[in-house]
Amino acid sequence: MRRKPELKRLARSWYGSSGRDGSPFRTEMQRQGRAGTWRVASESGPASPAVAERLDITAGDPVMCSRYTFLADEQPVMLSTSWEPLDLTHGTPVMFPEGPHAGAGVVARMRAIGQHVESVQEVVSARPVLQSEAELLGGALGSVVMVIQRTYRTAERAVETADIVVPTDRYEVEYVLPVE
Repeated sequence: MRRKPELKRLARSWYGSSGRDGSPFRTEMQRQGRAGTWRVASESGPASPAVAERLDITAGDPVMCSRYTFLADEQPVMLSTSWEPLDLTHGTPVMFPEGPHAGAGVVARMRAIGQHVESVQEVVSARPVLQSEAELLGGALGSVVMVIQRTYRTAERAVETADIVVPTDRYEVEYVLPVE
């Protein structure tokens, strides 16, 4: 009889007004006593209609798309595909997320170009893992993943949106929200 693995927790309390810089993922892994790293590939391309809607831009507008595999102690934890509007970042030091501000996190990167993130929205759902995701996560087809659609906004606009994919057989997601 196969035992259910112990779930590890991924805290999503990374967005406070503490002004924390650095990678939220790396910070969470350090808190757990694990080494947090990632692999990433970025390329520019046209925004799909769904991405354009989340970024409040027109479908086909240029975006920087970055595909991440996040690792803890060299084991895959989650995947993230993010999109940033190039009309905002083109020609700036943050155009490539892994450029001079690599590992700083979206809030700090945007602050570096004068964009002050005021809110983040996350919509959580679940679905069967895609074959490409199962291969990257080392999971089985038919397993379930959480999908977190995250969008960072300033007072004026969306500056980044991402789809974060987390295997539910290994991780649970915790939200800690301040009460004012």
